[in-house]
Amino acid sequence: MLVNVVGILDVMRTGYVISAVVACAALLAACGGESTPVPEAPVAAVPAPTVEQLPAPYNEASLEAGQAAFGKKCAGCHFTDRAKGDMVGPNLHGMFERGPGHSRTYKSYSPALKDLGGDVWDPAVLDQWLTNPRAFLPGSSMFFNGIADAAERRDLIAFLMVQSRK
Repeated sequence: MLVNVVGILDVMRTGYVISAVVACAALLAACGGESTPVPEAPVAAVPAPTVEQLPAPYNEASLEAGQAAFGKKCAGCHFTDRAKGDMVGPNLHGMFERGPGHSRTYKSYSPALKDLGGDVWDPAVLDQWLTNPRAFLPGSSMFFNGIADAAERRDLIAFLMVQSRK
């Protein structure tokens, strides 16, 4: 009799295993098919300006110095090349064509930055932001002390105004 009970339990266990496998297969089949990636919102086609075409005082900037500042102070968290995606911080490609705290791909903006407002980043606002992000926008999640030197900020902003549109 005990052998019969063990045999019945083995059949039941096998039935449960088969049922679980069939259920998992059904769930996977329901998820099948090609996934359609969510396209990045088109950024307005704005040609990359030359430094001479930038508004004052950015038309007097050094793009080389701005690139160096970006490399030292920004590149650890941001890209400007659209094809590279986001890092710790959002990709800055097209930043002057979208508002602060708005990107279809970057989801970790602080509530303070999301609520800052504005249709697009303005160089003057960016200058204030880069001077001292936490003083400019309490509640910001950007871990950056800022850039005290006005010429360095000017060069960096000019670099971003050109590079983020390439």
